[in-house]
Parts: sequence; C-alpha cells; structure tokens
Amino acid sequence: MSNRLPSTRTTLTPAQVEARISALHGRLEVHPVLPTRYCVRRDRAVSTTERQQLSAVAERLNAELSASSNPAHVDTVVTRVLLGFEQGRGRGDDENEVLVGEYVSALKALPLAAIHAAAERFRSGQTLRPWSKRFRPSPAEFAAEVREGLIPLRTRLLHLRRVLDAEVYDVPTAAQRDEVARAAEAHLQRMRQAEPRRHRPETPAEIARAHEAKLHEDLARLREAGRGPEIGRLIARIDSRHGHTGGAP
Repeated sequence: MSNRLPSTRTTLTPAQVEARISALHGRLEVHPVLPTRYCVRRDRAVSTTERQQLSAVAERLNAELSASSNPAHVDTVVTRVLLGFEQGRGRGDDENEVLVGEYVSALKALPLAAIHAAAERFRSGQTLRPWSKRFRPSPAEFAAEVREGLIPLRTRLLHLRRVLDAEVYDVPTAAQRDEVARAAEAHLQRMRQAEPRRHRPETPAEIARAHEAKLHEDLARLREAGRGPEIGRLIARIDSRHGHTGGAP
C-alpha cells in the first residue's frame, strides 16, 4: 500500500497530514555546509503532487497561526466560555464587560482558531495545562492554554517548511566517486611536487645551527638595506654580541 498523500482533489484528514509530514521530515539530512538547512536524496524527496498538497497545508497553518484582527470575535468566544462560570451571577452588565475586556486584552496577540480550540477544551474540561474546574480560568490561564495548543501547530509548520525547502541532491554513482578520488589524488601529487619536502631540524645541534644560519641571513639583509650610520652601528653591535669581528660596510 502506498504511503503517499491522496490525490489533490481528496480532502486530507489531520491524521493523514500529520503522518505524512512526520514521515517526510524523518527522511531529511542536515545540510553538510549550512547548519540551519536540510537536504534530501532525490528518490526520497516530495513529488510534485505532494508539494502542491503540502503547500496548501502550510498556507492553512499560517492562517491558523495568524493573530486575530477583530476583538469582537475574541469577545464572543470568551463570553461563551464564561457563561457557565461566574458571569451573570450577581454581576452587572458593566462588570461583565470589564471582565470580558480583560480576557480580550490577554488574548489579543493570539490566533482566533487557537482561542476557539482552547475554549472548547475549557468547556469539556480536557485542558492541556493544569486547571481547577471549580473556577473560571483567569485571563492569564486562558492565554497560557492557547499558547500550549499552539506548540504542535508551530512544530508541524516548522517541519513542513523544512520538507518544502530541503535541497534535493542526487546520490553519486561509483564512477563519479572514482573520478572525484582520482582528482583529489592528482591534486595532492601536484602539491607535493610544487613544494619539495624540507628537512626540519630535530636535534639541539641542528636547531642551534638553524638559528645561527637564520641570524646570518637576517644580518646580510640588513647590510644590504643599510644606508646610514645608525643602521651600521646597529649591525656592528649585533656582530660583536655574536663573536663576529667584521663591522658594518
């Protein structure tokens, strides 16, 4: 049985979408150069049909995660939730309006779909976060419940974007691997020929002679570059410190 998504004309169930996104995300590999990107083998990448379907899912998730632009809609949702609690029990209309306003203010930056979902959980008593069912949820508790419900949606959208943005690559053939190996070996050979191996001094006597030779080389360069009396006296002082009798030119 194929595990690909149904035809574009078929309405996908949330379970189908979740399963497919999870399967495709599990195929991704971390990009070898860009640590925040992913790649996937061509034979494991999404098909054209799947890309169209998953792009539609991504648009829907983006819409669900967009903050509500109409406070009246949030007001309606909150009012329905509070009807079963303290609202209407000895409170006047003005007090209820102030109370609802506190919820609207706490939820103003959150998506309406997530607020609806959290309201349903409060009505059913099946909340994601601990909550005492004897009391109405406070504005902070309501907002925290909404944010908790957003976590799986944001995770799903993140995985979906990784799948859609993954770089597709072709697995190199054996001949291509051999060609790369030969090119690498040829490059190493050229490097070895261009820079002949030099003997590195290892014993104390060799190291001392190497230092002495370097000093003589530096002094010779100074003599060639020296044109004034100050440089001449400096070279003579260095020669005298190292036991040389010759002066500056």
